[in-house]
Amino acid sequence: MKLRILIILLMVAIGVNFVNATDDPHGATASIDCSKCHIGHNSMGDILINATDSLVSTMCLSCHTPGGWVGMTKYFSVAEKADPGTSGIHHAWDVPADNSARGAAAPTTQILLDHLTADNRITCATCHDPHSNTISPFLRLDNSADALCLDCHALRNTTSVRTYTGSKLSHPVNVTLPATETFHNPPLDIDGNPQPSDGNTTNDLPLVGGKVSCTTCHSVHHADSDASTDNTP
Repeated sequence: MKLRILIILLMVAIGVNFVNATDDPHGATASIDCSKCHIGHNSMGDILINATDSLVSTMCLSCHTPGGWVGMTKYFSVAEKADPGTSGIHHAWDVPADNSARGAAAPTTQILLDHLTADNRITCATCHDPHSNTISPFLRLDNSADALCLDCHALRNTTSVRTYTGSKLSHPVNVTLPATETFHNPPLDIDGNPQPSDGNTTNDLPLVGGKVSCTTCHSVHHADSDASTDNTP
């Protein structure tokens, strides 16, 4: 009897795991099954992926690249990876999580730490969960209040106002913008009118809970640094 109960419990456990493993938005929405990214035996990565652990982003880019997948709209190019202050329109990947020059340090949230590479580098999967779109777009943390940005960029999370000294300093973050014309609240578009009067929402400066935050000025992807043009692929 005990053996029978044990077998039943094992079958139930396997069934539950099978449901979780196949509950894949990528597969459901784009006809991408498990085997496109995972291989059951002799895998190169430690999570049964079809790439080495340090090249998770390379696997992502095998589809998310111009011409990489039929009908793909969310695509990126290695040449577009940001070198802040120099070039690029996408947040960098395959770079060290600890980088004080960029105001970055390893995240504190465990789920993000779990998805750094073995040598502590950022990949697409650090911020994005390919198996769950509960927090769109496939995010591991809710970023509506810039929590995802500030987890790594906590060094930039300061409300102190700094006097310009000729050196590059950080703009205050998490500061409430007074609702007066003096402080341009709401902020102005490039055309000098209160946003979003020009119909181009990608040049808006959105406040996060009424405060200036990371995404008020920065965009993670397709940020071309030209406020007069749409930030689109």
